[in-house]
Amino acid sequence: MDVLEMTRHRHGELVVVSLAGEVDVDNVSKVRKCLDEAVEDHGPRLVVDLSALTFIDTTGLGVLVRLLANLRDRDGTMALVAPDGQVLRRLRRTNLAPLFPIYDTLAQALG
Repeated sequence: MDVLEMTRHRHGELVVVSLAGEVDVDNVSKVRKCLDEAVEDHGPRLVVDLSALTFIDTTGLGVLVRLLANLRDRDGTMALVAPDGQVLRRLRRTNLAPLFPIYDTLAQALG
């Protein structure tokens, strides 16, 4: 799957944004817009489900880091769902993994 799919739904006080496919320089502006709108519409408590993501480049990682910084400025939170795979390895290789609470499943992130 190389087409990006984005969905979002509310779960109590949290908003869950699920990304599937690939995030790269060609579609990162759509991802940024989706995440920003989710926070604007539902508040600063966010879970980003990356479990169906097959690829994320540095521009996509940059969007996540900037959003995390913005949420922290608003006393918000952001957790990632990234089971073992390419996305988690990229987060670890770039030393970004320690910035985020990272869960194996969406159920764990919501629990």
